[in-house]
This record gives sequence, structure tokens and C-alpha cells, in this order.
Amino acid sequence: MRGITAGVDAALAVVDDPKHRHMLKNYRRHALLEVSGFWEDILIPAMIVDHPVYRLTERGKTLVCDGMAEVRKFYAEIVGGGMNVFGALEEEVAVSDYGIFIEAVFAQIVRGDAAALAGEGTDPDGTYQISHRFAAAWPYRDGRLVGEFIYDDTGSWRVDEVERSALLSPADARKALAPYLEQSPLSEIENGLRLFRD
Repeated sequence: MRGITAGVDAALAVVDDPKHRHMLKNYRRHALLEVSGFWEDILIPAMIVDHPVYRLTERGKTLVCDGMAEVRKFYAEIVGGGMNVFGALEEEVAVSDYGIFIEAVFAQIVRGDAAALAGEGTDPDGTYQISHRFAAAWPYRDGRLVGEFIYDDTGSWRVDEVERSALLSPADARKALAPYLEQSPLSEIENGLRLFRD
């Protein structure tokens, strides 16, 4: 699970601009909260604008969540269904005044009967890693996330059988990520917002 912050940590190691560092720290905390299942802590005023917009494209289909109610429903469904345990195998993170840009190989390990594997001919009793490339833009305004615009590289979609032991439950992920979340306290995010009020 350590890899979930590797890309953003590499960016933090070389970025000096305080506002850019704040956005990277917001992104880091967001990722840790999401995979840990603490999605409601993402949707607070210190982290995200009042009316976020998400455009999430995967395998040729785009889900648009326009406004807080729809974004809240999105998180409630993925966490409620135990589908929040995922991360990047490789990730490059860049930051500018616009926000954050990500290019990554995204992966998720699921049981063979998962809806994401429909039509893949997998063994329902097996365990599989789904991986694919994606690019994402995360715009920020006044230090808060405006939205997520995720663009999937459909041609890179892979399904590989893995050992059952590779499958982590949401509770396992939460426990593994707790020390990293402690390194990304909300107080640091709240203090960073002062940079945007000057």
C-alpha cells in the first residue's frame, strides 16, 4: 500500500512553491482518505469546493458527477461496495497554478465475480488484478479541489490472475494506510489555505 503516495511524494521532494506544495498535500490526503474509506473527510470545505464536478472515463464510458450531492453518492457507492481499495503501480505527478496532472498505471485487485470483470471469462472463484493507464487533471481554486477529470487508456486494459493473498479488504487497507494518513493531517491542509487568502 506504500505505493499509493509514491508519485506525489516524489513531486513533493522537488517542488518548492508553497501553493503548489499545498495542492500536492491536498491530493495526497485525498488519496489516502479515499482508499482508507474515510470519504466523507474528503468532502469538507478545507479540501474541496462547494460545487465539485467529476468526469470519470473508463472503457469508453463517462460518469459525470455534477455537484456535491452527486459526488457524495459516488463515494458512498464505491466505499459501500468495498471497491475503494486501489492504487497506482506507477505514477507521475506534476503541479502548476491550474492544479495537478497525473499519468499512471492504475490497479485494483478483485474477486473473479466482480462486475468490473464482466465478459472477461474469469473464474468466479479466482482473484485478479485489473490494470490500465490513465491520465487525470485535478483543477484547484484557492487551494481547494474543483474536480477530477480522469481519462482512461482503454487499449491498456489488462486482467491478470494473482494469488488470493493479494486481495486486501477495506479494513486491511485502512490499517495499512493509517501511519501515512497521520503524516497528512487536516491541520496542515487548513493552515495551507492561508496562502491563498493573501
